[in-house]
Amino acid sequence: MEFETERLIFRYLKVEDIQQMYENYANDDEVTKYLTWPTHKSIEDTKYIFNIWKNEEECFKKYHFFLILKDTNELIGSCNVAEYEDGIPFIGYVLGKKWWNNGYATEACKALINKLFEDGFNTVRIKAVVDNIASIKVIQKCGFTFYKQEKVFVPLKNFECICNCYEIKK
Repeated sequence: MEFETERLIFRYLKVEDIQQMYENYANDDEVTKYLTWPTHKSIEDTKYIFNIWKNEEECFKKYHFFLILKDTNELIGSCNVAEYEDGIPFIGYVLGKKWWNNGYATEACKALINKLFEDGFNTVRIKAVVDNIASIKVIQKCGFTFYKQEKVFVPLKNFECICNCYEIKK
């Protein structure tokens, strides 16, 4: 499955993208600071998470998409359904630092929300660590509404954090 926005191509994961994933964002501590998975120390870490995502994509309809910049054909990040809670998708995204502050995250999130609405979902949710001000701004630009705050345990990083939870309805 593939779809596009004005500047981005959303494409399912391909094994040939692993190197760009590692180089463009997965190996950067600043990029992964608020993610549920740790910074990749080697390409083997990226291959490992890629295989998990690929399996989830095939088995659980997780909507894992790489984000490809149309102008350069570079892989700049990913946007996905990270989990389902009571049948409601929670989305997430990540962009390489080189592409921050260009509106790509907002464009990607809005597109995935629309895709999920088209596929029959009536509500989409997202979580953000309370200290992740940049993500909270993206979430607000996408039209999400705050509905609660909760403690979240992040097993791959073995820590607990406070997250704001947001939702948007069709």
